[in-house]
Amino acid sequence: MKVPYFVLFLVVAIISGINPVAAAPFEDAPLQLEKGSETVAEFKASPVIKEIPGFRVRVAGYNIAHARGEESGGFNEIGKPSKLKGIAQLVRNNRIDIVGFTEISQGDLRVLFKNQPKFIAKYLGFHHVYAQNARKGLFLASQGNAIVSRYPILSHTNHKLYRSDEKNEQRSCLEAVIDLGKPGKIRILVAHLSLKADESTKQIEQIWKMVEASAEPVILVGDFNSRPGSDRVKWLSQRMKDTTANLNTTYKNKPDVKIDYHFIKGAWRSGISKVVGFDLDYSDHGCVINDYWLQKTKN
Repeated sequence: MKVPYFVLFLVVAIISGINPVAAAPFEDAPLQLEKGSETVAEFKASPVIKEIPGFRVRVAGYNIAHARGEESGGFNEIGKPSKLKGIAQLVRNNRIDIVGFTEISQGDLRVLFKNQPKFIAKYLGFHHVYAQNARKGLFLASQGNAIVSRYPILSHTNHKLYRSDEKNEQRSCLEAVIDLGKPGKIRILVAHLSLKADESTKQIEQIWKMVEASAEPVILVGDFNSRPGSDRVKWLSQRMKDTTANLNTTYKNKPDVKIDYHFIKGAWRSGISKVVGFDLDYSDHGCVINDYWLQKTKN
């Protein structure tokens, strides 16, 4: 769908008016977060892990910033169809089985009315679910979380997470049960958390309750907007395994800016995480990938 240039001028003007600091309708300032006291070793290539027992699933978490690219503000806020296609190709080329997307849109003016989760799923021949978290205006801009999976999605629920004020952006966690077939069922959680420490602390506690209640092995991915040294991430790391602990950056390839994570709970063995896509300019975040081997299930 082609959108006249005067309409794009209008959307840029409105977006800039909504948030004159970031020139975007949603919070996007991870570098203003508190810096944790701990640093994490930078990822380095390692030999392929061989002969790990279990059923292997390659999982990714990716904040795609509605496929706008690395730069923000003004016309940079417009989602680009070419970048969206590139994101789908990145998933295919890296042979990813399940992706949890954040900052993705089902269709609005900012992304030229492109149904982004549907496009990616159709390109790959995968299944998908989407849940909206926030919207500005009727058609101006929106964003949410999505799961795109090679395997059937049996059920899904979107959990609205805590916010201290209704004026703050709504954050959510998308939960889905995925059927791997004979190996069994697994539960995938995709979260996009607040920039505010008090909110994200309670949001992580909410998510942990979902994990505790799961009868299936869990993989949690998402943009936490918190660094490894923060008390809330340390708290979760005591309850779930952070399989991205080897990573040093997930945002703009800036050292010590790791704000995207994978956590697991249950009968899993994990590989070594890597980040791809920084050089492709699809988003200001990298795509965080890891391999998981399901050991056993009771379902």
